Formats: sequence, structure tokens, C-alpha cells
Amino acid sequence: MAKTIKITQLKFLSFKNPKNIKAVSLVELMVSIAVVGTMVLSFYSLETYSHQQVISADRRTKVQNSLSFCMEHMTKYVQQAGGNNNINYPAITLYPVASGTKTGFQIRVDFNSPQTPADFSDDALVYYTLAGNTLSTGCTGTCGTFLSEDLSSKIVANFNNSVLPDSPTDGFYVVVDSSGNFVDVGLVGRYTPAEVTTPATRLTNPQVAMKTRLICNNSSTN
Repeated sequence: MAKTIKITQLKFLSFKNPKNIKAVSLVELMVSIAVVGTMVLSFYSLETYSHQQVISADRRTKVQNSLSFCMEHMTKYVQQAGGNNNINYPAITLYPVASGTKTGFQIRVDFNSPQTPADFSDDALVYYTLAGNTLSTGCTGTCGTFLSEDLSSKIVANFNNSVLPDSPTDGFYVVVDSSGNFVDVGLVGRYTPAEVTTPATRLTNPQVAMKTRLICNNSSTN
């Protein structure tokens, strides 16, 4: 008996009409990956930049608030100061008064109740001094309820008996009028005052400078 051999025809896919083929080429895949990667990096860079700006603004605000508090405290008591430079009771002088390294300034305030404006010998001496990065205030004499305290720990180290320059390097600048009627004060603070601010760290360690003239309302030079 004869054997019947069946030949199965294989139908191969014809590539004569490429329009019917749905596929992604390697070039298209690489372009897609590049576009998606660029978008991800752009969003990441934007988020990182925004985060750094928020942190920098928050730290700058904290330093500004700290310096503003110091200025307000000084203004409050300088306006109450009184004295007579002609009889060796100046309203405002550098601190300490004795010879040696100066670290700040002091003012003469009458905390007595009732006040004795004609008697300067019983006044209190309120001083502002810088030690390291800490600006503090204290009082000697008849101080009443005056509170000695640290006002700020954000001040750049060193006291300087001069006007605050355009590019300050120290933290506490003081110039007292020769008649004791007013004092020019400059403060320089940083978020981390012991570290020098550079272009690379100005966002993470911002520096803030303030200056003002504080006028005594009760001083006499007659």
C-alpha cells in the first residue's frame, strides 16, 4: 500500500508591504527616552531650585527678625537716655568706659520712681556688648525691672568702632557722637555666623546687614 505524504504549506509573512507592520524603531525609542528624561530632569531641577529658595528666604527672614529685635531694643532705651556731657555724665559712651578693648556702647537711663532728672549719679547704665556671636544687654546701678538678656546669637564676631561699610566684615559697628547725643549702630548677621558666606553658600547661609542712627532725646551739652 502506497504511503501518502502530506506536505503542509507554511505561510510566511510577507514584508513587501511595510505599511501593515506596527512597530517602534530603535531611533524612535531613544528619542522618546531622551524627551522623557529631559522633562524629568527639568521638573527635578525646578523643584530643587524652589526648595533652596524657600529655605534661603526662611533663613534670611530669621536673621532679619533677630537683627530687628536688637535694633528695637536699643532704640527703646536710647530714646530714654539722659545726661550732661559738660559735667562728665554723658548720655551715651562706648563700653566699657575704662581703658581697654571696646565691645559695645552704654547709655545712661533714669529708672527711678519718681525720676530725678537733675541727679545723674543715681542713674542706671544700660550696655550692649558683643561676645563672640552673641549680642547681649545688661545693666548696672539702679536698674529697676530691667532684664539682662542675650538679644541675638546671629551676629558676626568682632566689634568695630566705625560706621558700617558697604562690604562689612565685622558684626557690631558703633560710632558715638562726641557730645553723647546720638549713636550710629550697624549690625551684620548670618544664619550660621561662624561660617563665612561665599557665592556657593549664600543661599544656605544668608548674610543680612542693618544700620541706623539712634538719637537721645534728653541729653544736654550746655
